[in-house]
Amino acid sequence: MTKSQKAILESAKSLFWKHGLKKVTVEEICEQAGVSKMTFYRRFVNKEHAAEEILEAILEDNLRRYSAVMSQNKGFPEKISEILYLKHQESKNISKDFINEIFKEDGSALSELIQKHTLKSYKALIADFEKAKKEGWVRADLKPEFIIEMMEVIKSKMQDENFLKMFKSMDEAIMELSNFFFYGIFVKR
Repeated sequence: MTKSQKAILESAKSLFWKHGLKKVTVEEICEQAGVSKMTFYRRFVNKEHAAEEILEAILEDNLRRYSAVMSQNKGFPEKISEILYLKHQESKNISKDFINEIFKEDGSALSELIQKHTLKSYKALIADFEKAKKEGWVRADLKPEFIIEMMEVIKSKMQDENFLKMFKSMDEAIMELSNFFFYGIFVKR
């Protein structure tokens, strides 16, 4: 990857996280990256193409980091605590607009990318829950289908305006949902 491409992707990510995809222009990305529009269009078809590359890299990196944590020789609760820390780090400063845009199921390339990654991560999550069940960390009667359904509920909450009004930031909402999913109403120990 060239220096210009890296600058474009970093600028685009920064702007998308702050303002969402729709509110950001190619001109703003280029200005922040210090490159011309011609340089941008030599590498990317449009800003959505840049967003796809950014998301693909982030999602793959997150899955890689998740797998690395889950393969550690630690108890399931410690692994979950570490996963939640990683989730907090990745969700910092992300805008509500961007979350709504990427989770909107509209048949766009971004939507398809999210769907593809969601299936991959659900498979990994289910496998890890099954392993945790066998090790006695998770209730033996917990159904994988229930876990998937709850993950979908969490995803829908990230687009629920009434729910999001309770929180100062998307990061806070994401962490509250994640903590509730893993710990319920109990104090973490």
